[in-house]
Amino acid sequence: MPASRKPPPSPLRTGIIHTSMAVLSFAAISAIGILALSQTGDSEFSSPKMVVGLFSDKPPVALPLKDRLNTAALDHTDPHAAEDDHLSPNLGVADPDEPVSENAHGEEEESEPAETVQIAADESHTGLPKAPFEGMTEWSAQGKLPVIADDGRKSFEVYRRPFSNPAGRPTISIVVGGLGLNARVTQAAIDELDPNITLSFVPYSRGLQTWVDKARAAGHEVLIELPMEPYDYPNNDTGPYTLLTTATAQENLRRTEWLLSRATGYFGVTNYQGAKYATDSRAITPIFEELQQRGLAFIHDGSAPRSVFEASAKSTSLPFAEAARVIDSDPQGAAIDEQLLHLEAIALQRGYALGTGFAFPITIDQLRDWSATLESKGYLLAPASALPRTAPAYNVDTERQQGLP
Repeated sequence: MPASRKPPPSPLRTGIIHTSMAVLSFAAISAIGILALSQTGDSEFSSPKMVVGLFSDKPPVALPLKDRLNTAALDHTDPHAAEDDHLSPNLGVADPDEPVSENAHGEEEESEPAETVQIAADESHTGLPKAPFEGMTEWSAQGKLPVIADDGRKSFEVYRRPFSNPAGRPTISIVVGGLGLNARVTQAAIDELDPNITLSFVPYSRGLQTWVDKARAAGHEVLIELPMEPYDYPNNDTGPYTLLTTATAQENLRRTEWLLSRATGYFGVTNYQGAKYATDSRAITPIFEELQQRGLAFIHDGSAPRSVFEASAKSTSLPFAEAARVIDSDPQGAAIDEQLLHLEAIALQRGYALGTGFAFPITIDQLRDWSATLESKGYLLAPASALPRTAPAYNVDTERQQGLP
């Protein structure tokens, strides 16, 4: 008689039974855990809460600008980097081939720019009077342009920051450029940097005249930047009014007039990029002649090592100075400090030194802290207008001037 056997259990049934047992076990453990927490837990931590610190005193020093700003808002290369439109770069200019209407760039729009910045009157001795001065401008098809007044006054003389150095101490000058595109960085540069630091503004900036007025009210003298052709133009696009080696002298002069007409109150101009343009004296000379005839100075930012700017300036009698160091070509705190030490060494050797930097938050932080130490080291911080060799009222020790290389 054959033996009877039980059929093997179904794999599906076995899996269902095991799964059910696991779920029930987990549910039981979870229920026990929840019950225990409800009996022994602290109700203070059972819901979200916000802790707000209230301080009666302000911090003794300003927090570093680079820690105060959103990284996205500081991207000067991507116009979509910041969600807030007024923080991101906006060229706000028409194509150079299109006519500029008088209404678009007239006096009323300049006096009430699209992006209004409230100007607080500076009651201290460091404030500079509001521009323009009477007789220092003329109207053109492009807008207001600087001119030499009937009595001989020049923008280079009347809009510069007063400076004297009777003790003949070694002087260091700094120009911070790229300002006007980012409102918070520009405001920090105006408010936190020593008034003897010269500020340089992008001509495409919104509300440019308001920024210039605010900078002067805080005691800073001002430069306007002329965008010039780099070697990789147009891949590296410096804007529709860039001065080009391939353009005619007439076209470059038209573009220069448009750039100069964006604001009043600057004592001179500086280059923005322009490594290629800086090597072409044929293209440079007509522009320098125009600047000289309008009573301006030119400050080379030092970024074009093969520049013929100085030779062209001498041939046209244009007040000129050239930076010895770009302090933030490597925008790191330690690297900037090293370049500032180089400027100190140059000032000891020559009697003066000029450095330039860009409107990076780290640059503003380092300059603010460094400038506070200069007096104790025996140096004098001087506005950049003190340096051009052909200045009629160059106030650094005359004997030292004559001995400079």
